[in-house]
Amino acid sequence: MVTLHISRFDPQMDAAPYVQTFQVPHVPHMRIIDALNYVQETLGVDIGYRWYCGTKKCGTCAVRMNGKEVLACWEAAEAEMSLEPLRHLPRIRDLAVDRGPAEAKLVSMQTWLQRSRPYGGFPEPVDAANAATLRSTMDCLSCLACYSACPVLDFPDEIAFAGPAPLVHLARVALDARDDASRVSTILKEAHVHHCVSCYQCEAVCPAHIPIVSAAIEPLKRMAYASDPQASPHARTFMEIVSRRGRIEPMLLVLGTRGWRAVLQRPARTLRLLLRGKVRPMAALLRRPVAGIEKIRQIFFR
Repeated sequence: MVTLHISRFDPQMDAAPYVQTFQVPHVPHMRIIDALNYVQETLGVDIGYRWYCGTKKCGTCAVRMNGKEVLACWEAAEAEMSLEPLRHLPRIRDLAVDRGPAEAKLVSMQTWLQRSRPYGGFPEPVDAANAATLRSTMDCLSCLACYSACPVLDFPDEIAFAGPAPLVHLARVALDARDDASRVSTILKEAHVHHCVSCYQCEAVCPAHIPIVSAAIEPLKRMAYASDPQASPHARTFMEIVSRRGRIEPMLLVLGTRGWRAVLQRPARTLRLLLRGKVRPMAALLRRPVAGIEKIRQIFFR
């Protein structure tokens, strides 16, 4: 038997979310979607959830299983599962979420090719090297698993950030040699790409195994920095600290990018960081450069 704990909530009927548990007979090669379909079709319980293709193509069935974002149509069922909806999106009912806010970002950032030159014939010649850099971004299923997993999106009122999935779509056109649009302003002012902390949580949950950080986000950061270093405070501050110290100092990085406001705005969090040794003010201010700092500086100033 499979024990299935489903987070349920209907905003038209329920005051708060609750968990309902079901026992589902296990069958060989069972997937999460099979367990949900059993609850819906055999037990006759009206569960709100989405799926369409059942073959890891459409991305609509993404949910959180035991705290991790997965595709319900592809992930094997476990003996005990807690299912929740994706995070950072409005909840419609039970496991179904409103994808509208994420999709609105794609429209706002104009994530389609914009061209001023005529096509070079059909089939159109495409530079092989450029196509290779874009290939992985084209595998995106738009499942929004990465969007749910992103810890930066936990603070929408404090940090403006488009999220991993919209950045993958933006990179797919911004890095395309055929695209003629000026994307730097969008990368900096709408996508806020430098708010990505490169934690790789997006890559850890991506069902298409896209190297989101290295194939999409980091190239967008490089594009923005090459166009206007002063408009890329995180990259500029990071390199300034490394060139001075030979190592990164987290506290100086926060101060250089967000100022003292970030430290004073949440005193409880700052205190926890201090007590756990995550932030060490005296070391950040007084620590000497690493041995061999001159060789490191040659990289920056040659």
